[in-house]
Amino acid sequence: MKKKSKKRGNRPHSAYFVIWLSVIFLFIATAPYVYFHFKNMTKKAEAEKGLSVKQYPLPSPARETIDGRSTRRVAIIIDDIGYEPRPVADIIAMKAPITLSILPHCPYSREAAVQGHRAGKEILLHLPMEPHEYPDKNPGDGALLLSMSEPEIRRTVEENLKSVPYARGVNNHMGSRFMENEKQLARVFKQLFEKDLFFVDSYTTNRTRGPRLAQQLGMRFAGRDVFIDNNSDFTETLEILKGLMDEKNNWKTLIIIGHPYKSTIDALKVALPLFQAHGIAIVPLSELVS
Repeated sequence: MKKKSKKRGNRPHSAYFVIWLSVIFLFIATAPYVYFHFKNMTKKAEAEKGLSVKQYPLPSPARETIDGRSTRRVAIIIDDIGYEPRPVADIIAMKAPITLSILPHCPYSREAAVQGHRAGKEILLHLPMEPHEYPDKNPGDGALLLSMSEPEIRRTVEENLKSVPYARGVNNHMGSRFMENEKQLARVFKQLFEKDLFFVDSYTTNRTRGPRLAQQLGMRFAGRDVFIDNNSDFTETLEILKGLMDEKNNWKTLIIIGHPYKSTIDALKVALPLFQAHGIAIVPLSELVS
C-alpha cells in the first residue's frame, strides 16, 4: 500500500506563527523600557511645570474657625512688579487677594497698577531706597538717597506715587542703609502719613527705625515675616510655604513676600489650595496692617 503524501498547506501558517511569536517576544522585551521611559518623561514634564497635585495631596478640611472666620491669616506681597506684564496676568488669574508691590518708572509700572486695581488687588509702591552697598548696588530709578534734602525726598516720593497709581501703601525696595537713618526716614514717613498711606517694612536690616517712627507718628505699619524665594527655586519655595502650614500653631498672622519669578508663581498655585485645606485664610494686606 502506498503511503499518502503529507499536505504542504500548513507551512505558511507555521511561518505566521513564528512571526507573531517574534512580535510578542519583542513586545515583552521592550515593554519595561517603554514604561520607564514614559514615566520619566511624565516626571520631567511635571517638574518643568512646577506642579504636581498628586505629590502634594490635600489634608482633611480644618475646622479652626471662630464665627466662620479662620484663626490663621496670611497676606502675600509680590515685590518688584513693573518690568513685564506676564506675572501680573498670572497673579490676577489666581483669584487670591495677593498684593502687587510695583517699582516706579518701569516700563510696565502704570499698566500693572491699573490692571491690578481693576482686578481688585491691593497696590503698593515698592519704594527704592539706598542700600549699604550703594553705589555698587543700584536700587533703581526713583531711589531715595541719604544725600537728598527734604524737598528732594518729597519730590521723589510724589513722582514715584504718580508712577504707581492706586497705591494704598508703601514698602521699601532694598534700603538697608536708608531704613537705619532716623532723620531721613522720618521725612518719608511724615509724607506718607499726610497722604494716609501705610508702610510695610521689608526688614532688609535688623537696625531699621521703621517700627519706632511709625509708633511715634501713629502711622499704620506692618513688618514682613518671611521671604519665600531668595533662591528663586520652585521646590525650595514650596517647601517654605508648606513649612508655614506645618507650623501654624506657632503663629496667628503672617506677611510673606515673594517675587515675580515663574517658580514662585507656580509654587503659589500649588500652595493656595493647601493653605485653604489647612484652615488658613489668604487675606488682603490691609487687613494685617495696624
